[in-house]
Amino acid sequence: MGSPRVHLIERRCTSLQDEVKTRPSPADEPRVDTLPPPSPLAPSRPGSVIDRETQTVAALGARLIGTMDAVVAGKHDVVEVSVATMLASGHLLIEDIPGVGKTLLAQVLARAVGGSFHRIQGTSDLLPGDITGSMVPSGKVDVDGMRFRPGPVFANIVVFDELNRATPRTQSALLELAEESTVTVDGVSRPLPDPFMLVATQNPIDIAGTYGLGEGALDRFTAVVTPGRASPAAELEVLTGRRGRSMLDAVEPVVTLDELAAARAIVAMVQISDAVAAYVVELLEATRNDPRVRVGASTRGGVAIVALARSFAALDGRTYVTADDVAHACVPALAHRVAGSNATVAAGRAIAVDCVSRVTPPTV
Repeated sequence: MGSPRVHLIERRCTSLQDEVKTRPSPADEPRVDTLPPPSPLAPSRPGSVIDRETQTVAALGARLIGTMDAVVAGKHDVVEVSVATMLASGHLLIEDIPGVGKTLLAQVLARAVGGSFHRIQGTSDLLPGDITGSMVPSGKVDVDGMRFRPGPVFANIVVFDELNRATPRTQSALLELAEESTVTVDGVSRPLPDPFMLVATQNPIDIAGTYGLGEGALDRFTAVVTPGRASPAAELEVLTGRRGRSMLDAVEPVVTLDELAAARAIVAMVQISDAVAAYVVELLEATRNDPRVRVGASTRGGVAIVALARSFAALDGRTYVTADDVAHACVPALAHRVAGSNATVAAGRAIAVDCVSRVTPPTV
């Protein structure tokens, strides 16, 4: 009899499985109803359930990446990390100077996925209740005469634009919802929609009118990306209207919520060996021992590396994590968590790159 976990994923992933079933396969391929024995350092048996599912996740990811590449000019690597973060059930922070497409990247990611979408603009007068929701008069005669009015965070994809223009008090309202996918108001915890993803943008800390995010808030984001200035060829695409915001209205969802939820469950099942996990631990230790670092990477940072590495493996159609996947995930997962003397993402990225270069990956 098959594993209950596998059957659960198969039920949630009906539309994805239909896509897989249309692909040709050898006539003598045996039917496999259970997961193969764990083999973290080598591919699973050809034709196994987990193989077919990871191939389907790879196809789903390709659709998302292709849709975003058609709008966001010249940022393929950033787009790939964004999609991997979504598949890892994580939250994404986008940092850069104004005018380089931070908000556009967040919006096209949200529009490519079917489901509810809300946008929040960070301002200095924004209150925690403005984003989480608050108690308001119900208009009825009852015990307390109040009812809960949900805030804009009650959506599948939430884009918080210029997060660090909001005050630390408001920023702290994101800690619970980003970690636990719940909002507590008036002593009652309310679950956010499932699936849920927070995509926040922020300006560099030396931009006027910003409030630096605390380490606790930064640690809630699985990955950080910096789009950077567009190349001349990419700028030409934007200025002529072939890419950029003028194309945003044409974006249609290419992934349903059910497909996304099923894909996330499959990514979470991707195998990682003890040797590769030990490599992650050594990378964390390298950040903590770096003389430039004030606060080294937390254990949550290691969890983020593994989650992203699993996504990169699934996007490649594999059922196992390699050391290359970990190295690929290390910089976006740790750049915002490693606080150097000037506490910038750019400085953290340089430290993370150095740590990857110093730590020897496993050879198995």
